[in-house]
Amino acid sequence: MVKLYEQVADDLRDLILKGVYRPGDKLPSIRLLSTQRKISIATVQRSLEELELRGLIEVRPKSGCYVKMPADQQKVIHTPLIPLLPKSIKIHEIASGIFHQCDEPNTINLGTSYPAAQYFPKKAIQQIATQIIKVQINDIVDVHFSPGHSLLRQALAKRMSENGCQVQADDLIVTNGCLEALSICLRAVAKQGDTIAIESPGFVGLFQLIESLGYQALEIPCHPVDGMSLEALELALEQWDIKAVAIVPTFSNPLGANMPIENRQRLVSMLAGKSIPLIEDDLFGDLSFDGSRTKPCKAFDTKGLVLYCSSASKTIASGLRVGWIAPGAFYKEVSYFKTFSNISAPNLTQLIVAKFLSSGKYDRYLRQFTAQLATQMYQFQQAITQYFPAETRISRPQGGCILWIELPKNIDGFELFKKAIAANIAIIPGQLSSASQKFNHFIRINCACDPKINIAAVTAKLAVIIHQMQTSKQ
Repeated sequence: MVKLYEQVADDLRDLILKGVYRPGDKLPSIRLLSTQRKISIATVQRSLEELELRGLIEVRPKSGCYVKMPADQQKVIHTPLIPLLPKSIKIHEIASGIFHQCDEPNTINLGTSYPAAQYFPKKAIQQIATQIIKVQINDIVDVHFSPGHSLLRQALAKRMSENGCQVQADDLIVTNGCLEALSICLRAVAKQGDTIAIESPGFVGLFQLIESLGYQALEIPCHPVDGMSLEALELALEQWDIKAVAIVPTFSNPLGANMPIENRQRLVSMLAGKSIPLIEDDLFGDLSFDGSRTKPCKAFDTKGLVLYCSSASKTIASGLRVGWIAPGAFYKEVSYFKTFSNISAPNLTQLIVAKFLSSGKYDRYLRQFTAQLATQMYQFQQAITQYFPAETRISRPQGGCILWIELPKNIDGFELFKKAIAANIAIIPGQLSSASQKFNHFIRINCACDPKINIAAVTAKLAVIIHQMQTSKQ
């Protein structure tokens, strides 16, 4: 059940999104809002705190609450020019080594993009798991050649339908996380030597999958706000035999871009006209800071050419390893590869996710979780602005947990990683986000790190390393 302060916060959020209150506008006073809505001053204050956590308003002492201005356009992230040329990828060995170092004990992990365990609803998961073990032990110990437990597929189909996707439970296949979902989809639509168009900068895991399957990657440049350039993609489609396009349209990894609805419609239509499959990774779709939910590309799919992938790894618990695919016209191929890989996903974790989604607690938990993410990201942005060199540029995502940071051009991402890991701080060098290694002075950090760390102190420590690197090059 939604609390009163959350409902008031949602009402004010909607007024901001509709333009009733514009950037820079002052909101009504606490006393006036209390009178207008016939609620207590304490409730209004809690609502405004919620909006501040979501990054929608700022409180100015002795003045009031104001709608936040958009990010400084003079500091927008640069996107290097990349030739529209299919390339082989060779980053897996390096990436694997870096990820293992990120996970070392006593290391402050800003590298891997999984949220820290402290954010997840552990108590609810424990209660659900205990009940399942007590009542449904046969479901847990048995195994079937199955696309997934019916309860989970029904819960997922309901949520996807609410997001505009015309899918039913029987249209879904459950996987062991989103990475397996992406791997299966790639295998279903392409063969060794084929070309896959992907975002640049792009998701490291997708580059690793393309390398492991022997495909070629064709990098399409991305705008830091709108995502993949459809003009560049259109040009690439005219020049090359592209077998599929793979994207993260909502809060992309690493840019954090959120592709506009009209671009999603145009993308789906463009590919449908050429009968080219679109593999959509919607892993961060539920993690909007303002509570909104952008329709997936799958919502505009009329030919079954969109293979939709997602998981509970970024929202409920990474360790549950529950993902899913809505493969559309490729159901038969996806089903074959899933069964051939590992028969089915574990029933216990499937049931935990199914029951949590159906309990009514998920949306309330998600509201709290995204508020925490917004706060963490804002604190990192503020600290980076304060401590890093003045030339530094930072992405401004409105959801997810990833920050993409452009450093001065004389700072190499790999070199910074090595020095940072020696100081027990893990980051991801930008070179891993491209087959062309065009992002050598960029880094990626995960803001959903351990909430107990001192963000200012860690950022200041990284800044010292960067300044030392700059000094040594002079």
